[in-house]
Parts: sequence; C-alpha cells; structure tokens
Amino acid sequence: MTHVPTLSICVPSRNRQVYFQAVIRALTSSLRSDIELVFVDNSDDPSVMDAFIAPFLADPRVKYVPSGATVRPMVDNWEAALEATTGRWISVIGDDDHIDPDVAALLVRIETEMPDVEALDWARLFFTWPYPGKPPHSNVVQLLTEIHEAPKDQLKQRAFRWDHAREVLGCGFGIYHGAVSRSLMERIKTLSKTNRYFEHPIVDYDNIFKLIMHGKRFVHCRRPLSVMGACPLSNTASVNDLKDARKKLEAFHKEHKNPIDDWECYRDFPFRAHHGVAACIGMTHHWFAKEYGHDFSGFEKNFARSCAIQCEGYPTREEFEVSSAAYRDAFAKWQGGRFARHFKPVWKDREAPQAFGGLLEGKLYLSDANETAATPAEYYDMVGGIMLPIADLKIDFENVRVAPGVAA
Repeated sequence: MTHVPTLSICVPSRNRQVYFQAVIRALTSSLRSDIELVFVDNSDDPSVMDAFIAPFLADPRVKYVPSGATVRPMVDNWEAALEATTGRWISVIGDDDHIDPDVAALLVRIETEMPDVEALDWARLFFTWPYPGKPPHSNVVQLLTEIHEAPKDQLKQRAFRWDHAREVLGCGFGIYHGAVSRSLMERIKTLSKTNRYFEHPIVDYDNIFKLIMHGKRFVHCRRPLSVMGACPLSNTASVNDLKDARKKLEAFHKEHKNPIDDWECYRDFPFRAHHGVAACIGMTHHWFAKEYGHDFSGFEKNFARSCAIQCEGYPTREEFEVSSAAYRDAFAKWQGGRFARHFKPVWKDREAPQAFGGLLEGKLYLSDANETAATPAEYYDMVGGIMLPIADLKIDFENVRVAPGVAA
C-alpha cells in the first residue's frame, strides 16, 4: 500500500481464534481501499492464526503481527497494534466485535467541516454470540442520527468528576470503538513518561483519560457504527458473573510481571480489580491523577454511586451481597471513611430476564430469542436495514452539546 490509509482498524486478540477469524473474514470482505487492517495475534498456540492468516496476506490492506516468543500483556498487545499502523485515523475493536469500514468515508466528511477534529465517538450496537443455553437478550438500537461537536469542558467533567456516570463513565471518546487522529495519538505518546501509546493495563480507560485531557475537538455520531460483541470467553461476558470474572482476572494478573493491585500508587486507594468494573476504572483514574499530577478531587460521591450501581447489576442476591460487602470495606478504609455513606446499593428483586421487542423512548429493542445472525457483522448488516445509511447522515456543527447516550 503506497498511499496513507484514512483509517487503520486494529484487532488485537488472545486465544479466541474462532471469533478472531470471523472478524477477519468480515473486515476483509469490505471493498474499501482507504482502510488498513491490523490483526495482532497473542495466542499460546501461534500456529492456528499463522495458518489462517496466510491467504489474507495477499490483500495489501492487511498487516499481521504474529504471537511472540512469550505472551504479551494486553497493554503490550495494544501497543504492538498501534505501532503497526500507518493510517491518519486509528480505531481498535475486540476480536469478537465488528466495525463498519465506511467510518473512513464519514471521517473524511467530518474533516472537511472541521479540519482540527481529533476524536470521533459513536453509538454502539451490542451482540451476544450464540452458545448452548444462551438466555434471550434485548439488544438496543439507537435510532437517532445526529452528528455534532461535544464540548471538551463537559467531557472533562464526565471523565474526571464522574458526572452522569453509571457503572462506567459517561464520557465516551476513546480509541476502543471510536476513532482517534494520529496526531492526537502521537501527542499522547510524546507526553507520556514512557514514550508509549498505552501505559496502564486497563488500556481502554488509560486512553480515554489521556484523550480527553490532551485532545482539542471532539465529534459524536448518534448512529451506531460498530458492534460490541460478547462471546463466552470475553471479559464483557463476566461483568455480572463474579466467579467467571475472578478466573479471568487471575489470568490477566499472571500475564503482567507487576499486577496492578500491587502498584505503589494504590497504597492510599483500597479499591482493587477484583471489586469489579467501577473499581478498575477508579484505579486507572487514580493512577492517571498521581502519575501526571492532576487534581480530580470532587469525583468521590459520584464514584461511590457508580460502585453501588455496579453492585445492583448482579443477577443474584448472593453476588450482590458479596460485591457490596467488598466495596463497603474499601470505602470504610478510603480517606478515613469520608465517603462511605454515599455508597448505598439497594437490592431489587427481579424476575427472570425477558427479551423485550419494540420501541421505547426513541430506541428500538430487538429480541434475539429468534435471531438468525451468527456474528456481530451479520447482526450489523441485519440492523443496517433499519438505520439511515452512513452516506446520508447529516453533520450539524452549529450546536455543541454532549449527547445523553455518550458512554465509554
């Protein structure tokens, strides 16, 4: 490839070859010539993906980074992906996800209207890969289509003060299921103490915090442009399953020479990765503040609320109680217990999950009880029939606002 691609799409993977292969087939089926596809394997058995990728290497858009002599920690696997890119814009998705390659054309249109734009965020679709005994899900399809600028000041409030957060932050704008200009990623690397794109093992939030701190102008698209998949092996599938989450966390720690729970910067921050997603985000937030000298005071009450929301999401009373007790102990130790009273999780009895289908508050809920899509790409194509085509989306930079649905 002699020209500079508009968009580099990175797919780092580890030991999920069946799903990874489906993503590779879907992305390489695109006819676009202005994209670069960077596939990074990090598997215990390199031969599986080495053999599979061989026929795809004739495609000039494809770059393949094979597994190394030893397993790369996730943060290094993402670093290897970024180092292999040449595009003006970069996006990262998981090996069980999907992204529309036509994002490249949308980026060109946005650049024409706003030459100094540095980050594009968008709504996402969600897809649970089929597996035996899978319970039915209701998948949300955002029907709004506006493209508008998001003000940096409000994004900083959402990122650093946890305004409007639930169990995750409500700021959006990261390289994971978003697009970031190369100029911004190079600035992030230059400003880092280690000359890296990614430093913290919680790589997606490492990038979100740095991007919002150092970025200039931000654009949000309310139409979904990618699919966040959840295969049975994914971390997403473990969010509301304590036992599975702990098993995957143990594997995550083993891949790092210095597990984050042992880092010196957390001596005064008693929340740990095993507490769950809100704690992991809080740990990244705390590290970024300490490492780079930022004062994020004022987030504490919102953080306590997010931890409570996380606990309330567990499907069983036992998991709710175990998680709540662990957080309650951490809040009692943190800053002399000053914010313990703001951690108020409430168990709500719930019926067995039902897959709802229909319209509600401007969103379409699709029941997957009788779904025929077998992959995120197939699901995106199916839903695409009811969404406005990307080429027809209207760009409105007259109004600057944060969309209520912006989320990481």
